Amino acid sequence: MTEETDVATEPEGAPEPELETTWDGLPIAPDNPRGSGVVVRRPGPDGAQFLLLHRSHEGPDYEGDWAWTSPSGARHPGEPVLTGAVRELAEEAGLLGLDLRPVDLSGGWAVFAAEVDPAAAVVMIDPEHDRFEWLARDVALARLAPESVADNFRRGSGVPLPRLAFRPLTRADFPALLGWLAEPHVAHWWRHRPDDLASIERKYGPRVDGNSPVQVQVLLVDDVPAGIFQHYRTADYPAYAEAVGDDDAVAIDYLLGDPALVGRGVGPQAIWAYARDVAPAAPRVLASPDAANEQSIRALLKAGFRYERDAAVEDRTEAVCVLDRARIFG
Repeated sequence: MTEETDVATEPEGAPEPELETTWDGLPIAPDNPRGSGVVVRRPGPDGAQFLLLHRSHEGPDYEGDWAWTSPSGARHPGEPVLTGAVRELAEEAGLLGLDLRPVDLSGGWAVFAAEVDPAAAVVMIDPEHDRFEWLARDVALARLAPESVADNFRRGSGVPLPRLAFRPLTRADFPALLGWLAEPHVAHWWRHRPDDLASIERKYGPRVDGNSPVQVQVLLVDDVPAGIFQHYRTADYPAYAEAVGDDDAVAIDYLLGDPALVGRGVGPQAIWAYARDVAPAAPRVLASPDAANEQSIRALLKAGFRYERDAAVEDRTEAVCVLDRARIFG
């Protein structure tokens, strides 16, 4: 969660604060994330290889701080976060059409990861760099400095990038759903949890049949069912809309049923993909896990949501987290 701070009010008529600029004079977004890096990998004969670019500022032999980085750069004022990352990847490496996965969008510098075909050509258009190399992870890490650069690469290179897809829930999924709901990491947090197939049918049968405002999809990870996501418009549940303070959003709930996937970075990727590709059109996507569920809240923040407030929902306190679609996706 974020911590509220007091902000001094500028006197009326005061000039706008001057924006910081990049090395070549372009303005930098004043709000976080102020830029992004994309850790690009490709399959290699001895394991994954990672793309590093060498900066030309200090000459071709320079090996100090910032000499080597992943494709990265500042975000322009008002530029959507994903748009900025895609632009930098195209400008610095000539790579287009990649599926960028969020690793952590919660801080001052967004970290994405992407995989390319081994035959993909790197084309350096921007004169900021003079050469590139594909390196094994440990070799790449040894070249990266300062530690902030190495840490972003370490996180971006350490997450799996499985195939992700969604399909509608069917009754054939009910036994698997019952098992996922019984997993300790789910059971502790899932409100009104069905505990047998009959109660699964009562709760989820109308959703399968299209007789509920809630629509449920199964998350497929490398083609294997691994959990569920569901969405509904806050306006369809007035008491909930009033509690969270938004009657013009799409709300989502989710669970990763496979314990082997928890804590590995798959959650933020799935949340991002669902908010972008599956949840219906609305200016905002909202999720409100239990305020004590730090792991779920952290996954939302990494996927581009912002914590806004705590809200009393039925018998518990929930953390209202909101993704502004225009700000993140454009």
